[in-house]
Amino acid sequence: MPLPRPPSAFTAVAALVWTCFARCKPFSSQDDAQLFFFADTRERLDPPVDTGYVGACLTGCLSKLPVPELRGDCALAAAASTVQDGINKVKKDPLVGWNFLVLLADASLDRVMNLSGSSGFRAYEVADFGWGKPRRTEPIRMNHDGQVALMRSRDGRGVQVSVSLLQPAHMDAFKSNFFELLK
Repeated sequence: MPLPRPPSAFTAVAALVWTCFARCKPFSSQDDAQLFFFADTRERLDPPVDTGYVGACLTGCLSKLPVPELRGDCALAAAASTVQDGINKVKKDPLVGWNFLVLLADASLDRVMNLSGSSGFRAYEVADFGWGKPRRTEPIRMNHDGQVALMRSRDGRGVQVSVSLLQPAHMDAFKSNFFELLK
């Protein structure tokens, strides 16, 4: 399945972790796996929000794919295409998911991977309080099954991915799939 355009870093990482999530959990082949994330809409509103605005302008995106598609040979392309479709919906209508609680009411919470943060979030620069960048920074509230947090890596050239899965067997399977798919 060819993608309409090359994926962004966010889309590529989201597709990878969503695929690993669907493969590590004991979902039925009749289930769909779901991915929830927020999109920043400040630049897409009409009129656009001023850069000095400190509030949140977020809309929710809920993507779904049948579990067999996320376990198949073209899983990464299918996942990336579905994430891109969700982002494109926000580009067309920035308010499409503003009431994200309605989106989540349609979700099966045991099959949702919750993706927070961004591959562009510069946590290491923000956490420099004058002593230099920290050696490591992690989200402190990673205690939900299927939660993933993204941030730009310390060196600024990659993405740091933090994953929370509550069952050790699921985490082991996730890591195994993650490294296999990176090959």
